[in-house]
Amino acid sequence: MERSRLCALPLVLLALLAGPAARAQTPPQAASILADPGFQEAASKGLNALYDMDFATADDVFNELALRYPEHPVSPFLHGLLPWWAMQLEPDDSSQDDAFLADMEEVIARCDRRLKADRRDIDALFFKSGALAFRGRLHSDRRRYLRAARDGKQALGYLRDVLARDPGNDDLYFGIGLFDYLADVVPKRYKILRPFALFFPKGNRERGLAELDRAMTRGRFVGTETAYSLLQIQYLFEQNYPTALRLAQGLRQRYPDNSLFHLWEGRIDERLGRVADASRVFEEILALCQKGRTGYTNAVEEQALYVLSRVEMQRDHHSVALAYLERLEDLNARRPLRTDYQSLARLRHGMALDALGRRAEAVRCYREALAMKGSPEIVAERAKLFMKAPYRGEWVPPAVAVSAKHR
Repeated sequence: MERSRLCALPLVLLALLAGPAARAQTPPQAASILADPGFQEAASKGLNALYDMDFATADDVFNELALRYPEHPVSPFLHGLLPWWAMQLEPDDSSQDDAFLADMEEVIARCDRRLKADRRDIDALFFKSGALAFRGRLHSDRRRYLRAARDGKQALGYLRDVLARDPGNDDLYFGIGLFDYLADVVPKRYKILRPFALFFPKGNRERGLAELDRAMTRGRFVGTETAYSLLQIQYLFEQNYPTALRLAQGLRQRYPDNSLFHLWEGRIDERLGRVADASRVFEEILALCQKGRTGYTNAVEEQALYVLSRVEMQRDHHSVALAYLERLEDLNARRPLRTDYQSLARLRHGMALDALGRRAEAVRCYREALAMKGSPEIVAERAKLFMKAPYRGEWVPPAVAVSAKHR
């Protein structure tokens, strides 16, 4: 019953671009902002603050860059990263959508003006590709897959144009690598997205992984974004949990205040059967949520409480699990948003009651979970199953051995 919200997987149905800045070289006709050492230093400072959830500092840096480059598409692009990360922290909250889309539209408009003057403008090509890719990612998150596919196809075209002009730019291999990997893997996993794969050329899983490794280890600006995407790929698709944990721990070491990286460390610990470590990590998260630490939002607390209940049930601590579930249900009762965790928590509440021998109460929880509209399919499947026969015990994920191909 795992609910993973991967930044944007399946993203644009595949065509995701690199991070917000890349090291680009251009033909003699124009100098790129991305090759300017002053810009590189300031952008790195802002991005590092953003990744560490220091949004005030990131905003200050991006505002300074906007004053320095008032007509350049980089200004609204960087500004748009602030609502983008707010959406990652509260993925079911669409209140930031309009602000983010307005920034991406402004990027595209500025790029179009530059391309009208010079079709070879490297910055216009790069930032238009980025804006289209990010806009497509949001469309994908909101299940507007046709729009996502259209934006993704355009983004990929512009990105390949930039790469053809500067094939030695390691940062660009983040976007290319994600496309190659996801275009091969995602349609095989998600049937609903197979028709949209016709919009794109064929991908290649092995080549994509190699390109992503190149971007992570050799790229100037996209190492963090690439590591985060690889973490999710290794967890969701490759199911190589030791590698995913190594990536999560590396990101945590570099950005200790990033709540999303913190969550991933605990989730992977649980998947590896390291329940004591998982419990410790999620208790840390709850403590930071209670302190109101930036980035530790209601959605982060919601996920921590749910996984902690699952961890405690794996340890046969069903009364402890019930306490976490009651806290989760109280949190959700105070939130205006409806999320999948509401029905998942009600289902698991019934499971914990069943394990404690409180059958009548458990059946009532299953019925309530079934009655919740828009719930994940697994809620209905499990609720119907446990209404017929009581829940008997939690499945404990075994420690995962690393196969030869992952070493």
